[in-house]
Amino acid sequence: MIASDAAQLLLKLSGYDVNLYGWQRRFIDDDSRFRIMLKPRGVGATFTVALEALTRAFTKPASTTILISYSLRQSLEIFRHVKQFLDRLSASSFQHRGKTYNLAYSSGERAAVLANGSRIVSLPNNPDALRGYRADAVYVDEAALFRDDFKVRTAVMFTTVARQGRIALVSTPKGRRGWFYRAWTGEEGWSKHLVSYTQAPHITQADITQLRSVMTDLEWRQEMECEFLDEVNAFIPYEKILSCVEDYQPSKPSEESRVYLGVDFGRFRDSTVVVGLARERDGRLRLCYLAELKQRPFREQLEVVAKAAETLNPVAVAVDSTGMGAPLAETLSETVRNIMPVSISSAVKQTLVNNLRNIITSERIVIPADATALINQLRHFQQITADGATRYEAPTGMHDDYVMALALACYAAAADHTAQPSAVNFWSWPSPPSLRP
Repeated sequence: MIASDAAQLLLKLSGYDVNLYGWQRRFIDDDSRFRIMLKPRGVGATFTVALEALTRAFTKPASTTILISYSLRQSLEIFRHVKQFLDRLSASSFQHRGKTYNLAYSSGERAAVLANGSRIVSLPNNPDALRGYRADAVYVDEAALFRDDFKVRTAVMFTTVARQGRIALVSTPKGRRGWFYRAWTGEEGWSKHLVSYTQAPHITQADITQLRSVMTDLEWRQEMECEFLDEVNAFIPYEKILSCVEDYQPSKPSEESRVYLGVDFGRFRDSTVVVGLARERDGRLRLCYLAELKQRPFREQLEVVAKAAETLNPVAVAVDSTGMGAPLAETLSETVRNIMPVSISSAVKQTLVNNLRNIITSERIVIPADATALINQLRHFQQITADGATRYEAPTGMHDDYVMALALACYAAAADHTAQPSAVNFWSWPSPPSLRP
């Protein structure tokens, strides 16, 4: 029985009434030691990785399989698929190459041990977490999103040395950088699998039409057409952004922490975004709160901001008071202390985003790995010079609400130590004592 037939049998035993697609069978049956899959969003790659990992664990006793993604939460998402299979299969057994396999298992939050002694372990994007493992198979999911990916590369390679273990990289492209890009475009020895959304019949023409209508050309080309795109006008290098990314879940900081909020009110299709930063003992700013309020009444948005301020007790709350933001900032000031209304002109925006870039490039901020919307907006945010004028904005059809909320929070933090730039026009009421020049 070939590997994809065994995988199909597991699907049947687990009650899934689906047949593997051709690209799934080709990937599962590829015995190459090093494989790489370039795929669009939504084709079922994570499901395929989980199924193959489980199939090989059942058919190779006493083996160790490691599942890695850019964050612990995402690696646990792959493991969740594995657990779902195991839960469905636990009362079954199956035949493979004349042998009977018992599908019983024991499991914890991050690992499962099968009756044949094989282990499946989920790990986050952390080279140190891989030390001490000897793996028969390593699956690296969304590999293009990794920070320190060349350190991860070294760690992954060494886990497989003693066992001639197999490595699979799976991802949607994220620019012309990193291990995944180099493996796909340059490194020898990789067996390459390019998957198209047209090879996944569950993605209907109606799905494609609807997705195309709400995605920008840039998003479509990257996320669905699998293009490695240059970021010619990128304001902040992606490598610098990733250097500030850590794998953690935002939480309420200690009571003695100095906290700063930034609020960017949405206009038309934009979302309102609230960002909270807590200053650590080493001076870095750690993102401790992040909320996106999309198509919510302004009354509800103000309630969320007020609740965040009540919970976090910020030193300053920098609020976009441009246009319709002016009355919203005024309303907020009635219930929230330390409001800093900021009217964002072109000059002020330049001040805000340059301060943000300086903080990121000097690695004085910490961003959670799962804040993918924020990270993507930072990555695409542009500096464009034309006709002697410079603009700072998202690409056409995209948004910069996360970027501006973060820039406002960073500005509030900077204003806690330095005089406010003259470019910023504050309203007539007195600034909080700690923020006066």
